[in-house]
Amino acid sequence: MEVFLGIDMGGTAIKLGLVSREGKLLKSFQVPTRAETQDRQVIVDNIKNAIRSALGGWEKVLAIGIGVPGGVDKKHGIIRFMPNIQALENYSLAEDLEKSFGMPVAIDNDANNAARGEYVFGAAKKYQDFVLITLGTGIGGGIFIRGDIYGGVANFAGEVGHMKLVPEGRTCGCGLNGCWEAYGSATAMIKRAQGLVAMGKKTSLSSVPEINAKVIFDEAKKGDEIALEVVEEVCHYLGIGIANLIHLFNPEAVVVGGGVSQAGDFLFERLRRYTSLYTKTEMFETCTIVPAALVNDAGVMGSAALAIMTLEHWGK
Repeated sequence: MEVFLGIDMGGTAIKLGLVSREGKLLKSFQVPTRAETQDRQVIVDNIKNAIRSALGGWEKVLAIGIGVPGGVDKKHGIIRFMPNIQALENYSLAEDLEKSFGMPVAIDNDANNAARGEYVFGAAKKYQDFVLITLGTGIGGGIFIRGDIYGGVANFAGEVGHMKLVPEGRTCGCGLNGCWEAYGSATAMIKRAQGLVAMGKKTSLSSVPEINAKVIFDEAKKGDEIALEVVEEVCHYLGIGIANLIHLFNPEAVVVGGGVSQAGDFLFERLRRYTSLYTKTEMFETCTIVPAALVNDAGVMGSAALAIMTLEHWGK
């Protein structure tokens, strides 16, 4: 059996998974990232120890794929910017790991890898041209054109969360104003709901221990007017952003992943309705909006897909 190692690096945890070519997750675990040390060698040694633990007992691991929340020079395996783990910026991590483990290693942005995962294992298997968006703390994106990721001139393409929707609008976490993720992300939903509660609006959200995206959707489904107002607003802005992507890329599909996507038909019915309002009819009718299939394991499975696609092109 051919096996690939997928690694999903976050600011607090590193998730690792051994995945078969057919898409079966054979083994998975996670370790702390140790980013708080701000010591490159400590973090790299930690990664290597985690890889050794993952590889133990497996003889046919063919390649390693790594996903990171940042900008990557994929050709040279260098992380150019990664706010959560700055100690690894401008370091040839892929080359280091290749020398240590004697197999191909590739690194890319985690949203790009999520798109690869859907293409190889998930909801985008039948599509050559699609856009994946991940809805969570922010909004990430991966663009597939003719069966491969479109990275742009520096492999930074796909930062769809920072499309400008509202000139001089809400401040985004990136420091700019009016970004899509300032209006359509889980963070945006939570801030909007908290603001309405603080204004004294009558809502069941005022009595929950913690307001998060799932709670907002759950209360909206029960008929809470304020929760429904928040959901309708975020879906309205998501529809505008998806319409922009459809007009730009004319894709076969828009695949929607991330934690928010688990709201199911209640979300997707609204996404399709609002998107249709802002999209040319001919383009909307030839594009389907579908949920991602790899929500919980998207990071690891997507990185394994990167490993598979890298091995297939290795040496070409």
